[in-house]
Amino acid sequence: MPPTNISKYDENFLKKFLRDFYQELIKIINTNDLIILENTLIEWIKNINSNNKDDSKIILESMQNHKENELLFSSIIGFFYQHGIGCIVDKNKSLELYILTVNNKIKDRNLNQNFTQLLKNDIDISNISQSINIIIGKILLSLFYYKDIILHDRNLSSVIAKCLKSAKKGDLTAQYNLGYYYQYGQGVAQDYKKSFEWYTKSANNGHVGSQNNLGDCYYYGYGNIIDYDKAYEWYLKSANKGHIKGQYSLGKCYYYGKGTTQDYKKAFEWYCKSASNGCAKSQNYLGECYYFGRGIIQNYEKAFEWYFKSACNGCIESQNYLGECYYYGNGVAQDFNKAFKWYSKSANNGYAKGQNNLGYCYKHGKGVEKDYNKAFEWYYKSANNGYAKGQNRLGYCYKHGKGVERDYNKAFEWFFESANNGYAKSQYQLGYCYHYGMGTSVNIKEAVIWYKKALDNGILRANKMLKKISSID
Repeated sequence: MPPTNISKYDENFLKKFLRDFYQELIKIINTNDLIILENTLIEWIKNINSNNKDDSKIILESMQNHKENELLFSSIIGFFYQHGIGCIVDKNKSLELYILTVNNKIKDRNLNQNFTQLLKNDIDISNISQSINIIIGKILLSLFYYKDIILHDRNLSSVIAKCLKSAKKGDLTAQYNLGYYYQYGQGVAQDYKKSFEWYTKSANNGHVGSQNNLGDCYYYGYGNIIDYDKAYEWYLKSANKGHIKGQYSLGKCYYYGKGTTQDYKKAFEWYCKSASNGCAKSQNYLGECYYFGRGIIQNYEKAFEWYFKSACNGCIESQNYLGECYYYGNGVAQDFNKAFKWYSKSANNGYAKGQNNLGYCYKHGKGVEKDYNKAFEWYYKSANNGYAKGQNRLGYCYKHGKGVERDYNKAFEWFFESANNGYAKSQYQLGYCYHYGMGTSVNIKEAVIWYKKALDNGILRANKMLKKISSID
């Protein structure tokens, strides 16, 4: 039990200290100067000089020895421990005290009303010291957890306000930045239409970054209907001015025939320009051009070189494809360990194909010890990220009980997802499920439909199953 022989003088001093600490805290918050909040409070405490109670260590001990320290002073005691004021820094203890404070059950049920009154600083607070302690605790706990985020958001709001002012005066870079903030919801509510408007203003006046991003708006339908022709036009303007993202985007249009005639040679040329300037996505596509011989003679060694550059620059697609080069020995000596390493990087960075391939490594023990449970985990991630092949393999796990308990109903569900995403093997499996009532009711009509789709997509054994059904009829 803490001592209870606190004199009336000590009682008055401590309650005044609580009130003054609170008022100083609110004053700093009202000035929006959170960067210096903690340092300002620390200096304020050190400069207190009231009846020999200027020693921060004595103040701390006085608060700790008070019979109601947990109700009245726990928040400030936490602040002392957080910053080593009159004691050794102990952030764990500080956090415990902040949490204790905010969880205190207050006798006065009208805390919100009292809080409003307190902000006015015009009432006698002697009877609501516990309310003040809780308010201080909530503020200090919020800063303990979220100071960096709060400061970032406030600073960003200030930046956006200045940016808006400059943008209205015709500053092209400010207009571009404002478009970016609205596109990604940074410091403002995400608004594709406003993003589109600001990119348009900046792009029309020649800003190459805005020209590329305006092309993205048309290409993906951000703030406007999809229009590949207009996307191509803006990408072309940006690319011709040497913007590496614009060059990549223009290459993409030629590669997929969006807004222009498909032309692998031109795609290759634009990818080359962008890749040589360090664009990781273009480096990936340049690797793909060499790997499949699109716009250039097939060359696995060159493909490997570009995939490697792109992968090292953080492109998750290339990390997966580099894994494939090592797995199959294309452009480099076959090495399952290195394949596993790069699949792992890609998978852990969220790429669905990499997750599927990592699952395959675990299933077959390639570059790692065989582990069906791990295989299931990665197939599950890949499947839930929408990759049809991963969905098929997850269906396989459920069908055969590999890494998970056998469940024909779930197998059917995942074969269904994969089949509808166009994966031929799953179309066959779905036909099989309908044919034999696996995870669903027997439905020969549906079985025939899916077997035919599988056959059209190159699964020849589906023809055998169709003949089997036909012979029964």
